[in-house]
Amino acid sequence: MCYNAYNMNYYIFYGLNILLFALPLALFEINLEKAQGWGGGFPKDKWYGKSFIKGTAFGRQLTKITRLEEPLNYHVIIMVLFPTVFTLEYIFGIRNIWLIISCFWGVNFFADLFWFCFNWHFDSLTQLLKGPKGSIGWHKSWVKISRNSYLPTVYPVWLVLSIIFFWVALL
Repeated sequence: MCYNAYNMNYYIFYGLNILLFALPLALFEINLEKAQGWGGGFPKDKWYGKSFIKGTAFGRQLTKITRLEEPLNYHVIIMVLFPTVFTLEYIFGIRNIWLIISCFWGVNFFADLFWFCFNWHFDSLTQLLKGPKGSIGWHKSWVKISRNSYLPTVYPVWLVLSIIFFWVALL
């Protein structure tokens, strides 16, 4: 593995994705959802507050895979926006697919974590760390990180995937 100025661009690229994509997304969602995450604060009569896959076989399978509640239409839009942005970054930016995949997992991780860290509407980070004993109901699977603290199971998965793909990008 060779560390040079070219590889330093990868670190900058990754950091910019977190700063310019994950952070604004988290702040946008805090403003929309307030103290109710995973679209809980969205009006259920609006298109973005509904779920066209809720109760379907695909929705149940997606919940099983992600260990999150079935996504709302807003989340589906985000699921389309993510690959679109990363595809454009690949086409017009750094042409390293491993770095792009690393950024994808990193943005997922940091956007969700930032929602809890920066949410000024309630003690969301405290509730997150309480795991299944807290008030965060949309995360369905938890990993214990200390005697009384938990994180959603997807967090270490997303972070490890991001680190692995970043390391492969540097090779």
